[in-house]
Amino acid sequence: MLPTELIEVNRNNFVTKSNRLIEANYKLGVVEQKIILCLASNIQPTDSDFKTYTLPIKEFTNLLGLRGTPKYTELRKITKELMQKVFEIRINKKVIQVAWLSYVAYNESEGTIDIRFDPFLRPYLLELKREFTSYKLENVVKLKSSYAIRIYELLKQYEKIQERTFLLSDLRELLGAENIYPAYGNFKQRVLLPAQKELKNKTDISFKLEEIKNGRRVAKVKFIIQSVKQNKAEKLSLFEENLEEFKSANSLINQVKKLGLRMGVQLTNEVIHSWEKYGIDNVLLLMGEIQDREDIDNPIGYITTVLKTLKAHKESHPEDVQNQMILPYLVSYFSKSKEPMSDWFIAERAIEKLQVHYSMELDEATAKFEEIKEELFKALGVAGYTISKSKEERIQQQQEIEELLKQLQLSK
Repeated sequence: MLPTELIEVNRNNFVTKSNRLIEANYKLGVVEQKIILCLASNIQPTDSDFKTYTLPIKEFTNLLGLRGTPKYTELRKITKELMQKVFEIRINKKVIQVAWLSYVAYNESEGTIDIRFDPFLRPYLLELKREFTSYKLENVVKLKSSYAIRIYELLKQYEKIQERTFLLSDLRELLGAENIYPAYGNFKQRVLLPAQKELKNKTDISFKLEEIKNGRRVAKVKFIIQSVKQNKAEKLSLFEENLEEFKSANSLINQVKKLGLRMGVQLTNEVIHSWEKYGIDNVLLLMGEIQDREDIDNPIGYITTVLKTLKAHKESHPEDVQNQMILPYLVSYFSKSKEPMSDWFIAERAIEKLQVHYSMELDEATAKFEEIKEELFKALGVAGYTISKSKEERIQQQQEIEELLKQLQLSK
């Protein structure tokens, strides 16, 4: 018998799914999708097996957007139909059809419902270490269209890449819309544009559409993906307010793992323990600072590198973390380029990045760039800049930069 857990329907929970599951072919109604996502959001990073999830009927119906007093007959009809729905997933040369749920029970005297995932879903929802997508449940429970939910997941998967292109036939298949709105114009008006509006108004991403034609017919659809973020100052303030809650949690490791999922990485106990020596305040504040950054390919390596640079500032206060991360951030950003870069190009782009990522005004970003210009140019091997520091300072600086570049190289 699988363990049973009474859960609370919490929109701040994170849904984490294997990318292969996101790419699977299935068609669910909007209420059915929300049931699956609600259950998935209650899976913990440390879970090694599925549980039987017990949900209060009232909270469940509120989540699903059902009005009036909960009616067991209505809910039973919904879950019975969901039990009969399958998704198709391709593994090598096999196409496998699997049900989403294996068990549903209504506890009428207790006002609860028990639901359990089909065991086949284990590798797609449990102990995920790579190739997965994570997002807040609140981003999908507000959506009214099943197409909008599917498009959200398919684009969230590519958020860091900032674009995704589908053959029109493939997109229809993924959305379960192969046989409706056969004319592209209708498909666009009834499916794509409403989803575009919903995602922009209700989620943390939005998109623009580009149509790629073969002759006069639309053959492909390209989505240009944009992140919709909180104001950085508000986000850091909120994170700092919740810092004590994270610190006093029963399991610090579990809390840090949850933050790791928000960045799309599965953190091991060993990695977390290796960070503790730098001070838990710095670890948590740094993770809060970068959780929505799109330019960091390897968050674990990046966090380790920045924590090592912070160690040199023993008297630092948490609010100084942003300033201390600027040089590693810019070195990491420019090191990705394989092409030689001129000093004027680096200066122009660096000032632009400081304005965007650190919410600086132009004058402030320019002044900050001037402060770190020599260190940045030296780290990037850019010739043509003047050195005004003493020989001893240059030797020390060179050692620091070499150590930084070594860490950045290891993090790639």
